[in-house]
Amino acid sequence: MIASFSSNDRDPAVRIRIGRCVYCESTRYRKKDDRRLGDEHVIPESLGGNLILEQAACEGCERKVNLFEQSIMKTVLYAPRVHLGIRRKKRKRGEDTLTLDATVNGKEVKVSLPIKRVPLMLFFIMMDAPGILIGRPANIPSFNGAWVKPFLEHGPRMPQGLQGMATPALDTHKFMQFLAKIGHCYAVSVLGHTFKPILSDMILADPAPPPNFYLIGSYGNARTDDPTANLHELDVSWQSADGVEYAVVSIRMFAKLGAPTYRVVAGERK
Repeated sequence: MIASFSSNDRDPAVRIRIGRCVYCESTRYRKKDDRRLGDEHVIPESLGGNLILEQAACEGCERKVNLFEQSIMKTVLYAPRVHLGIRRKKRKRGEDTLTLDATVNGKEVKVSLPIKRVPLMLFFIMMDAPGILIGRPANIPSFNGAWVKPFLEHGPRMPQGLQGMATPALDTHKFMQFLAKIGHCYAVSVLGHTFKPILSDMILADPAPPPNFYLIGSYGNARTDDPTANLHELDVSWQSADGVEYAVVSIRMFAKLGAPTYRVVAGERK
């Protein structure tokens, strides 16, 4: 392991100055003025992420990253951050609600329900190791299960008259982009120019590309580790495969809940 980083909600910010867009290498936010590059949170601030890359995103790349990041934050990761009371950049008045597909009196409808009063769950896919590390062809998928964490399992029940509802779906395409972005940014923060990034095209693709099981995976065999005291955990190490050294970033969001660890191949050693 080269470096590791752990964080908890409300930890003080850790800032690393980059001075170029980590996705396209631009040194200007936009061409028409001299505005400084935007800052980039490795893990989103709304998830309690406190590792910040200063002057690290141009306007165009920032917009493309927000397309998938906001989608993930407003669906599958919305309920857990509310249930865990994670600090947000902008606090809203009133109670947090989530719009869900539900069944009322036998009809399929959309309803807005208070998150803290409705049993929901955090859902993560489980995968084998990234194909590039174990010689698995790029076109072969590697799903091998799911990890699920219920919230309010023994607490409030569904509102009266509601026969059923669906937890927000995980968009696998955008989720893989989300993991790629975290892995890429953390590798840049630790390794700088000592590696050749290979995830930028995937991160900036619009619409989201198909899941890339060749570069992104986990540990296989539905492996999960015990919960730790940390909200999120990151580390990066070099791993050899077919004579090439790859920078592999391990990402464990919601470690304190016992969530799985993902592995992202961020690039090659120069």
